[in-house]
Amino acid sequence: MHDHLPDDFDWNDIYSGEESDFMPPDPLVLELATQLPPGHVLDVGCGAGGLLASLADAGWVAHGVDVAPKAIEAARKVLGRRGIRAELEAANAATWTPPRTYELVTNSFALPITRAEQVEVYRMIREAVAPGGTVILKDFDTGMAGIGAFGGVDLVDVEHLRSAFEGFEVLRAEVVPTAVHDHGQGSYGDATWTAALFVARRPAAADVRE
Repeated sequence: MHDHLPDDFDWNDIYSGEESDFMPPDPLVLELATQLPPGHVLDVGCGAGGLLASLADAGWVAHGVDVAPKAIEAARKVLGRRGIRAELEAANAATWTPPRTYELVTNSFALPITRAEQVEVYRMIREAVAPGGTVILKDFDTGMAGIGAFGGVDLVDVEHLRSAFEGFEVLRAEVVPTAVHDHGQGSYGDATWTAALFVARRPAAADVRE
């Protein structure tokens, strides 16, 4: 297994651009999302569209952005085979401008590896969430620093997320156990993996009127 992410790491390298890239969504993120009334959802770092496929089945209008063009190619095939119409775009979320607002914005284990880019993604998400809408983020927390494959990665801190979404109503902000993710790095033995879970609601216009 890698001791750390290589300097030339490219998310595009882990995708084939085919339906075989499909991965089921994170169960907790899916559970939380499907408790909300359906609307337009933006999955930031949508990969091959696993979460979007499940949310579309639950009545959501699917939108996705991913930095890896092959991931978007795969998502188009995955969603197309299921008859799901979706707006999908290959772009760097840290510099991307959302074309509209969304009742739900998700990011599940797809934040950039550097804090500077993470901050830009948080800024974009704040703008993308419609008034009254919800953001759901889940990514590896700072407790994972001892796992060699995360060398060079700025892991996520719950309090940092609270600060990044100041003004939002925080519904959940906690460290939770999560499944081991393997993109070919090898076995991690019996290590317990954890993630920062953050769920918050952007105040509706009526909430901020004087």
